[in-house]
Amino acid sequence: MNTKLEIKLISTDFATELSDLLTSEVSDYLKHFIPFEFDQVTITSVLKNSIKDKFFGLFVNNKLVGFYMLRGFDQGYAVPSYGVYISHKFSGLGLAKLTLHHALSICRINKIEELMLKVHPDNIFAKKMYEDFGFNCTGKDKKNDNLIYKIKIGNLVSK
Repeated sequence: MNTKLEIKLISTDFATELSDLLTSEVSDYLKHFIPFEFDQVTITSVLKNSIKDKFFGLFVNNKLVGFYMLRGFDQGYAVPSYGVYISHKFSGLGLAKLTLHHALSICRINKIEELMLKVHPDNIFAKKMYEDFGFNCTGKDKKNDNLIYKIKIGNLVSK
């Protein structure tokens, strides 16, 4: 087995690769994932203007196959919002769970006590994963009816 798996902070150097990954995806697969526009100009701007917000890429054999975000700090929020995208070609392999473990560890290291995420009510797989991790549904986003989930990080035991 020679597969190399990495999670690393991404910058504007990866804007083209991230844009290509997202724009080449099957549209039905992405229908509920809309954090920003997927064109290179928008992604470059988002990455360039991120100061406290963090974007991490998932790389398999040096190829970008997904990413996750901890956002909201740049807008002044104390509780970051987690968002994840894994290419459909790599879905079902545990990579989303890996990013969640990574995100929770980043939060613990930085003494962040809570993490928030939003998920579409029809995304059964994601809801189950988040609930299995200990996230609790705390309400609905009035803009789009997505469910809001939160978790108190503290001394969580890894699942």
